[in-house]
Amino acid sequence: MLEPHLKKPSNKGLPFAPEIMILVTLRYYATGSFQKLDGDVMNICQQSVSRIITTVSNSIALQMKMFVKFPSTVEDINQVKQKFFEVAQFPGVIRCIDCTHIKIRSPGGMSSEVYRNRKGFFSINVQAVTRPNLEFFDLVARWPGSTHDSFIYNSSSVKQSLNIGDLQGQGMLLGDSGYAVSSVCLTPFLSPNSIGQEMYNNYHIKTWNTVERTFGIWKRRFPCLQMGMGVKKETVVAVICACATLHNISKMLDDVMMPSTDDTDDNILISNIDNVPVQENPNSNGFLVRQSVVNRFFYCIVLYFNCFIL
Repeated sequence: MLEPHLKKPSNKGLPFAPEIMILVTLRYYATGSFQKLDGDVMNICQQSVSRIITTVSNSIALQMKMFVKFPSTVEDINQVKQKFFEVAQFPGVIRCIDCTHIKIRSPGGMSSEVYRNRKGFFSINVQAVTRPNLEFFDLVARWPGSTHDSFIYNSSSVKQSLNIGDLQGQGMLLGDSGYAVSSVCLTPFLSPNSIGQEMYNNYHIKTWNTVERTFGIWKRRFPCLQMGMGVKKETVVAVICACATLHNISKMLDDVMMPSTDDTDDNILISNIDNVPVQENPNSNGFLVRQSVVNRFFYCIVLYFNCFIL
């Protein structure tokens, strides 16, 4: 037996250094691997890795409102409108909206099936509002996978700010066919019956695709969001919010990640076939507002080209 004075001191029960905790968490975000494998790199047990990821993710998520936020001045809003207009010449847009599913393990319990989405796996349905430079304006990450995109939008503060017409409501929101068209939320025509409506759809899709490109870059930057997470549901929400915060910080620091071939327009359009379209009422106020946009902007383009050809 070793003499007491020759025994090496144990680190059991001592806190981990903050640098180690951050590195372990970032490795989990960047690889999406099993926690045991992450722990083996640092010689840390799986239980400690789980606690570290939860602690660090919650700390970063608490800072989300500092980095994921809407513009605060009229000048900032006008700049956003101009940037969106430069994407595809669609007028008056201040934000784009869509939802994406983050795969999780079954949360268990009587209500676990509400987390199973239309594709058959368990997920959190995350609503994001994005800006033209592929950053997040707003993120909602608390709804189970079976929740429809339009329900999340109708329950969100984003819709409320647009309806009351405050500073954040000074412009249009673009969504896909999974949302109901309204006076503040413009969606594509399900069955365009004129050249103007077809042009509207083309310009709309090119502008709205910025939110899909944001999702693509976000998930490639943090593969844990794409591969699925085996942590507790509450920790999943914290990880999602933390990754959104870090994504915006990366954009602020010009840490550019180039779009891949998976972020092309064709792949985005194919991916949206799974969305359940909301039925339209041709006599609704939203339908009339959308048609007025077509009449004001896109028929003028059609007439211009016709005159140019003649």
